[in-house]
Amino acid sequence: MKVKRFEAPNTKSALALVKEELGSEAVILSTRTVRPESGAPGYGRTASWVEVVAAVDFDLEETIAAGSPAAPPARPVPRQSRRPAPLAPRALPPDDSPAAGVNLSREARLLQQRFGTWRGERQEADPLSVSPTPRRPTPSPTSSAPHSPQGKNGRPRPEEVASWRDQILEQLNVRSLDLGPRGAGPLVIALVGPTGVGKTTTAAKIAAWFSLHENASVALLSMDCYRIGATEQLRTYARIMQLPCEVALREQDLARALHKHRHKDLIIIDTAGKSPFDESHIPELHRWFSPHAEIMPYLVLSATAKKEDINHIIAAYRPLGIPAAILTKLDETRAYAALCQQMARAELPIACLCTGQKVPEDFLPATKDFLKTLFGRGWEAAMTSQQSVNQAAGWLQ
Repeated sequence: MKVKRFEAPNTKSALALVKEELGSEAVILSTRTVRPESGAPGYGRTASWVEVVAAVDFDLEETIAAGSPAAPPARPVPRQSRRPAPLAPRALPPDDSPAAGVNLSREARLLQQRFGTWRGERQEADPLSVSPTPRRPTPSPTSSAPHSPQGKNGRPRPEEVASWRDQILEQLNVRSLDLGPRGAGPLVIALVGPTGVGKTTTAAKIAAWFSLHENASVALLSMDCYRIGATEQLRTYARIMQLPCEVALREQDLARALHKHRHKDLIIIDTAGKSPFDESHIPELHRWFSPHAEIMPYLVLSATAKKEDINHIIAAYRPLGIPAAILTKLDETRAYAALCQQMARAELPIACLCTGQKVPEDFLPATKDFLKTLFGRGWEAAMTSQQSVNQAAGWLQ
């Protein structure tokens, strides 16, 4: 995949540049109007230019085969475009229109219906509301949690297992998201973590939760320019929830978007997932975040990750000043002992929990009671307990 940004005096000229360099099969990721920079060639003739971000997916082997072995052709041979993207966000068609099945999946249309219904039926009192916590705490140094119990022949006795589990559970720390006093500036969180942990879906869940439960004004930002369709996925959620969504492809784009939405209650930044072994990833995030002290990077962790991977991920992202973690894919495993032990050992608080793929149902702020039930008694017991709480609150009956 090749992603490139083009600037021109108008949309027609920008698209011509895209076609000339990337070919007719290029996919348009975004388009917007940009102000000219001082001293840039040709910028004095117009008040603003058009910026188009386009991508093309191509096979390197096919590209080389199309030219000489020593010198590949300058333009890659694009594959068949899977889903052309529009130049600008379009209004959602009615659910019963022929275009509805093209622009929105069935899941998205159902979410649109549920969100519209729940917005009107939101309860005034919510027993699942989050508790106040400090905005930017300093991460605690790593300490050791109790080691796994070992009995005779390497087999621990049941009472030893229970005692060890209780010690671990007592060391778990919960630090739920808190918007703080309204009017004091937005809470700005950035979801960081490796690939495939569900950061984009989690961003939509958090936005829906605070919009519905606390009637908060929310804005979504995407920094993911590596994965084709990532920004469109977030924009789809934003359109359904009637929330603004910005795309930041450059550091100045991030600064501009934060300033634009400075009067919101919550700003959620979705970042690109990369391997925690990529040595350039953390410095890149630090370079983007360091000019903005208000950004709080929350680490998104999958409950299905191996113990060794969890340790390395936490250590890799800790230099960013992680205040807490968000646990996802809790429904995709039934073995929680290793995860529980690593969270306690790293002294990393837990902020939110994702219990499935549905938006916004499969999400809740972390509570000590739920974690004790999940880690101590298992998935079924935790879900049964949470269902009764949801029903008592009139939420997702």
